[in-house]
Amino acid sequence: MTGFVPNAGQPQTTGAGVGGAVGAAVGGMLSEAAIASTSAEVQKLVDSAKSGGFAISEEGANEYIKVFRGFEDQLNALETTVQDASQSPQLGGSTYASTVASETVKIATGDHQSYSTALRSLGVIVKQAREAFEDAKKNYAQMDDDAKQTFGGIQV
Repeated sequence: MTGFVPNAGQPQTTGAGVGGAVGAAVGGMLSEAAIASTSAEVQKLVDSAKSGGFAISEEGANEYIKVFRGFEDQLNALETTVQDASQSPQLGGSTYASTVASETVKIATGDHQSYSTALRSLGVIVKQAREAFEDAKKNYAQMDDDAKQTFGGIQV
């Protein structure tokens, strides 16, 4: 991240401290390395589901899909909070206040290492994981249909 490492053990403030609150909420989960690693693992899941190598029952898949949709909703809400934090805080007219205000904006949305960029990347990962479970659910249904056709006439 852009030189900002939140300390989740510290009490959070409101108002001008929105950036700090967001930082505490997401902590180190949004580092470039963590996102790259997670993305690579989700890509394996996506590839497996697309190739038919991953299948899950409708009930099981629906539970995962529900969780992923909830996560997507939370990410969207966080993105709104980060966008609010991208407004330069009114900290005074000193050089120091100006520097702090500028860094606050940069941390929120200012570059490729900002929280906004990381949240968008995480959103893509969550969407891909949800879609992999949707594909896996279809794979399961297809396997079930294939089994019925193959063994449907057999009486035990």
